[in-house]
Amino acid sequence: MKISTETVTLVVLDCALISQLFGLWIAVMVDEYISVKRRRLMLFIIGVVSLLLLQEHFNNAAYGNLFHKIVAVAGYSLRPLVIVLFMKLQKPERSMRLCWWIVIFNTAVHMTTFFSGICFDYDPDGSFTRGPLGYTSFVVSGILLLVLVVGGFREFAPDRKGDYLIPIFAFFLVAFATAADVVIDIEIPLSFLIVAMVCDCVLYYIYLHMAFIREHEHELEDGQRIRIMMSQIQPHFLYNTLATVRALYRKDSELADDTLEKFGIYLRQNMDSLDKPSLIPFADELEHTKIYADIEKIRFPAIDIRYDIEDDDFKVPALSIQPLVENAIRYGVRIREHGLIDVEVRKKRYGHRIIIRDNGKGFDPQAPLSEERSHIGLRNVMERIEKMCGGDMKIESKIDEGTTITIRIPYAGESL
Repeated sequence: MKISTETVTLVVLDCALISQLFGLWIAVMVDEYISVKRRRLMLFIIGVVSLLLLQEHFNNAAYGNLFHKIVAVAGYSLRPLVIVLFMKLQKPERSMRLCWWIVIFNTAVHMTTFFSGICFDYDPDGSFTRGPLGYTSFVVSGILLLVLVVGGFREFAPDRKGDYLIPIFAFFLVAFATAADVVIDIEIPLSFLIVAMVCDCVLYYIYLHMAFIREHEHELEDGQRIRIMMSQIQPHFLYNTLATVRALYRKDSELADDTLEKFGIYLRQNMDSLDKPSLIPFADELEHTKIYADIEKIRFPAIDIRYDIEDDDFKVPALSIQPLVENAIRYGVRIREHGLIDVEVRKKRYGHRIIIRDNGKGFDPQAPLSEERSHIGLRNVMERIEKMCGGDMKIESKIDEGTTITIRIPYAGESL
């Protein structure tokens, strides 16, 4: 028995598409990282695409014109539905009322084939004939695909992530397949569109994981900001500052009022950092640093903090410079008879350079950063500078001589 090349090709293609859908169904069922709502949507999409694959084969079977009409109406009605489900998958909470009405309208138009040839019909010999509304499904699908791409751009482009490339690629894949089905006038057992939709199922499964990773990163950043903020409001600092203010009221009520006002601003700025974007103007971070330093200088008048700011027109992570100055005070210069901290900012060829230099007790920078609070703070700032700014942080320190921290932040749109 000789099997034709076309039959072998069809069997291989069918096996490939069915294997993808079945494997994808298993992956979605066991994947714990996909939300319940998105899992249901993804399974529904796999089911609809499987029906479209089945419809392609029934469409080529010789079961009479009525059967062909039922199969064709199902196919033309389900194709726009898949696109709307992909849109819903991008953002499950989005209102899709207008899109659902478009899908219903498309189905109603194709249902007319049972009593009119205005959409399409089958001649007595079984040949397919399009009517005036024969391309309704293609037009509707094109409109929905444009909405899909625009939604992807609006949702993901501001985050500068690559997620929005998936709906864009899916758009071109389906658009190319649709155009190929219309333009290429050859008899093929499977349409280009059904192959494209199976591929899109796989692409959107990848999208789900990219979306999970992005959401997880945002949760980590939010949690990190909370931990940073709470770490800056330690009980000993609260108690010491309030004790200082109470003592000042006995000697200098005006200075006590000024200190209490600065302390209130300091606390408010720490709390506000939770609602601020990841990066804030350096001038805001410097102001917060100065307020903290002014409060500490009242308790430790032997400490002198000098600022030499040549450049402040750039952004840094919230609560990044202030913790470094705090470390310099608490773990460095307080032991000195005259503690000195210099904060310098320069504009260099490669970007902005921030230097925080002190004459404190220093430490061994070659040793791994320990779990001490001071070292945790340094490591935290270093990681955020690298991840959020694309910069770097260098620590130079000598025991009993002091520490110098140099931060380099590239110009916007550039790299070091």
